[in-house]
This record gives sequence, C-alpha cells and structure tokens, in this order.
Amino acid sequence: MSSNTKKKIKSWKLFSGIVIVVLLLAVTAAGILYVKIYEPGKRSADLGRLQQESYQGVFCSMYAPEAFPEDIYSTYMGYDAVSCSHRLTSFSDISDYLETAFSSGNEVTHVLLILDPLLLWNSNFHNNSRFYASFDEDLLAYVDSYSGVEFTIVFSCPSLEYWQAHSSDTETYENLVQVLAAPLSVRENVSLFFPGGEEWLISNPDAYDTPLELNAVAARSVMLLVLSGTLQYHGIDADNSSLTQFDTLVQAAINAPASYSDLSDYDIVFFGDSVFGNYQDFASIPGVIGALTKASVHSHAIGGSSATQLTPDDKSFPSAVQRFLSEDTAEISGEKKLCFVINYGLNDYFTGYTVEQYRDGLQAGVQSLQDAYPDAEILIASSNFITAFDNGTAFNNDLDEILNDYVTGAEETAAAMNVFFLNTNEALQWNPQNAACYLVDAVHPNEEGRFLFGTAIIKALEEDIFSYPVH
Repeated sequence: MSSNTKKKIKSWKLFSGIVIVVLLLAVTAAGILYVKIYEPGKRSADLGRLQQESYQGVFCSMYAPEAFPEDIYSTYMGYDAVSCSHRLTSFSDISDYLETAFSSGNEVTHVLLILDPLLLWNSNFHNNSRFYASFDEDLLAYVDSYSGVEFTIVFSCPSLEYWQAHSSDTETYENLVQVLAAPLSVRENVSLFFPGGEEWLISNPDAYDTPLELNAVAARSVMLLVLSGTLQYHGIDADNSSLTQFDTLVQAAINAPASYSDLSDYDIVFFGDSVFGNYQDFASIPGVIGALTKASVHSHAIGGSSATQLTPDDKSFPSAVQRFLSEDTAEISGEKKLCFVINYGLNDYFTGYTVEQYRDGLQAGVQSLQDAYPDAEILIASSNFITAFDNGTAFNNDLDEILNDYVTGAEETAAAMNVFFLNTNEALQWNPQNAACYLVDAVHPNEEGRFLFGTAIIKALEEDIFSYPVH
C-alpha cells in the first residue's frame, strides 16, 4: 500500500472520529438541555399555574403527561383541573406538586396521579427503607391529611413489547404494585386503577408511542374508562386479581408470543353495522386488525345499518357498497391486494326483517363487490352473541326467527356466493355466563370483546384466505 493511500485512510479515520465525537456531544448536550432546561421549565410553569389559577382538580403523571387531555375533566366530570405538563420522576416531585396545590387557596377536591412503580423504585436507588420512607412522607401523608379529597391513582401500563424485552423486571414491578397498593387501597379517599393487565391495550402496538408510553388516543381512552369507574385494581386475594391477570398475560407473551400474518400488502375494507362502525380508533375491530397485521384498513361500517335493503339510498349493505364503488374507491391504492370483511345481522334481527330478506341483501352486496373486484377475497363474519332479546332467542317477526337463524343465513349465503365465512359465536364462545366480560351493553363488544373479535377475524383470514408467514 502506498504512503499516500495510508495517509488518506488515516485522514478519513481522523475525520470520522471527529464526526462521531461531535455527534455524541450533540446528543449529550440535547439530553442535558432537556433535563436541565426543558423539563424544569415545564415544572416551573406547572407550579406557577397551580399557584395562580382556579381549579378543583390536579392531574400529574410520571409518563407522557402531554398525552392526557386537560379538557376531559370539565367535559365529563364537571370540574376544572390543571393537567401538569412536567413528567414527575420521584415521590418528592409528587410532594412538591401536592404541597403547591393544597396551599394555593383553591378548594381542591380531586387529585389524579399516574404512578410508575419502576421509576419510583429507581429514583430511590433500589433501597427499601428509602422507598418506604418517601412513600409515607411524600404521598401517604397527603392522602391522610386531606381525607376529604378524592385521590384517583392509576398505575402505569407498559406494553407487552416492553415486558417481552424486559422480562426480568416483571417480578419487581408486581412487588412494587403490591407495596404501593396495600396501604393505598384501605384509604377510603383513594381509588386505584390498573390498566396494565388489559390485553386489548398492552397487546396493541398502535396504542403506544414508545413501548413504555401510551399515545394520546389511547391515553384518552384509558382516562375515560378510569373516570367511568372501570379498570379498577383488584388485590392479590381477589378472585379477579389484577396482578394475577397481568402475570398470566405477560408470561404467556414471553413464553409463547402471539404471532400474526404480515398483511402489509393488503387493503382490507370493512362493511357492517355499529359493531364495526361505532369505533374508529386503535381499539376498534378494524383498528385491531390493522395494528396486528400491518394491513391498511378502511371502515365503511354504519351504525344502525342492516344487510336488508329497502331503498337504494338507505344505510343497507347493498347501498353502502354502491356508495363505496361510486365515491370512495380512491382510498384503495390499487397497488395492494384487496379483501372485504362483512358483518351484518343484528339490526336485521332487531328490526324483524326476515332471514330471506337478510340473505338477499348480503347476496346483492357481495355480488356487486365481486363484479367490481373479481380478484378480491371476501369474508362474511356472522353476528356476535348478545344478551338482548333473551340472548337472541326472542321472536321479532311473524316467522319466529331467532338470531341464530341469521347466523345460518350468513353461512348459507357465503357458501352460495363462494366466499369465506366466520362463525363468530363458535370462534369467540361467548355465552350467557361470560358475555358480561366482553359486552359494553347487551349488544356491542367492549374493548376486550373487540380485540378478541378482531383476532378471530385475523385467524379466519390466515386459515381460509392467506398463506403468509407470521411475524
């Protein structure tokens, strides 16, 4: 090798080294600026608001406080609250905020805290005596001193992705939750909530900005559920222990992770009633399918709609298909494969349309889709189990047809049209004994129900239609 070549290599190595050092310094400087200037600036602004503004509630969080909307309290709970923007890091941080709020002259009636047990443990340097002392002095003391204030405390909910990568932390997390919950749960002015064991939430990657932090949409959903009284923490001795549920879910994900086909090369279009259409976010049935398979999902479901068509411009399935074909096909890329998922039957049954009318509507809609997209795959999913109308056994028309007759009608139509069929009831196994766990009312699936419905559809697509490797 010539001396000139050696000099060039040395010069390049020197230049590369300088660039790397500069980048590292830049990253370090950015971190220092964030910790020393940005977060303290938000902390100072928060404490200023707590001193100067009028309010009845205070919201503080140890992760992603910006994801939790401030307007939610006045809109749904009837009181004004200051939603603090600084990310709390320790018990002493909590104490500073509570002390400022309670000394502000406001009549504070509600305190909402999102606690991260692992962060609290880390901030006390994994020292038991220090942890207990800080907990007693900086949180429990305020709970006891202000017994007329309602404290709503929500434990953090890292994603399954996080626990799969940090499986050694699960036991510590569970122990810390128990340590925190034991004294808090016996205080009459404390309500504890534990969303971290909810499969529909922590299993859904589209609920998170990072493996540790919910995004704004998911955070709002969680807070609305908390304010409505769901997601409550149940102690280790309860039949439905929150930590037992959490441990079962997380250990299963660690030892035998769920896998789903990569359908990123598919557009999936959904037609249906309010079961598909009432929700449009990550926890909707289309949203679950899109999050877990990476498919592009497009919902054309309409609440209150049926398969049965009475007029060309009604909300029925045939009418929805015609509107889709005439107005909405631009959303379909044309570069991806295409699949349609169809779910009707509940409103046909409720309204008293006959099974024959229901089948005619399904057939008309499917035929239009097949004519327009002969290469598309089509799946008809039957209605889910309901507890309304005597578990779907009441007669709503003169032919004495029950909901199961519409399920049979959907299956027969799928066979006649040569499309795929999912018997939702057989897949989900909901019944009068367990339906309350999966329905938000007597008809519509709740968050867990929608998650399970979505994964049942994925499984049907994998088994019947696609031959894709799972990821």
